Amino acid sequence: MDSFVDSFMDSFIKKLTKTYHRSVYPAVTPTRPELSQAGKTVLITGASTGIGYHVAKSFVQAKAEKVIILGRRVDKVKAAAESLSAESQGTKVVAIPCDVGSPTAVAELWGRLAGEGTRIDVLVLNAANTGIVKPLMEQGLAGVWEAYDFNVRAQFDMTERFYKQELGAGIKKYLIHVSTGAVHNFDATAVMPTYSMTKHAGALTLQLVAYDIPPEDMQVIIFHPGAIFTEAAESQGFTKDSLPWEDVSLAGGFAVWAATPEAEFIHGRFVWAGWDVDELKTGELGKRLKEDPNFLKFGVNGI
Repeated sequence: MDSFVDSFMDSFIKKLTKTYHRSVYPAVTPTRPELSQAGKTVLITGASTGIGYHVAKSFVQAKAEKVIILGRRVDKVKAAAESLSAESQGTKVVAIPCDVGSPTAVAELWGRLAGEGTRIDVLVLNAANTGIVKPLMEQGLAGVWEAYDFNVRAQFDMTERFYKQELGAGIKKYLIHVSTGAVHNFDATAVMPTYSMTKHAGALTLQLVAYDIPPEDMQVIIFHPGAIFTEAAESQGFTKDSLPWEDVSLAGGFAVWAATPEAEFIHGRFVWAGWDVDELKTGELGKRLKEDPNFLKFGVNGI
């Protein structure tokens, strides 16, 4: 790696655990029996390509009963569903074209699900607005507010509708939010200020939701998937050779693990998919997670 890449990766990667993973590993492997999603219906936003698609693929590997993928582009979401169905061993994959940034489309989506008698056990919020690559004062209010609307309001809209479903007594819901290291590592993403601040606000919103709701009712996990080469990264000028990208299988496997009781100990926390989950729940880190309710939550550094 050249000096730029070294500097970028040093500033971007935060190794809380001694072991830092760049691809899926045994504890978060979707086919691990303890992570089985059998009998569950999973809804994933922004799932026609990139991280969302591979999250869907991991839930298919974990043998969910049904995986519903959403995407704005009709052709893309249908093609993704066909590809996932071809790999399925019993999971029903359903494609629904939907712009989750549209209040009308989201209302119609949940109305359709209710009318069909479909209840969602796991909601993965993956779709995001990456904002404009300009200083804030050059973007203007309209550009900034568009990103806020999608990354905060739209995420809460989906969350509220998911939470208020009637699943039956004793049935637990799992909410997984695909976030980004940009929510706290502003230096590494300085060229994307709107993305950083709106994703931060969206993640904080969900942390506050988790503050009021016990994990036995709805488990909320917020995570950074890693530095993954996606269409969004390419649109920002990155190439396959720009960085030593992490494997997208890590994000998919972590999302499945987060949708199990094993992840309950990080309810309402923000974590990186690369951090070793066994190290997180043991030793000093495990102790701190049990004793410090603010550990791995957003706040003011140094106080």
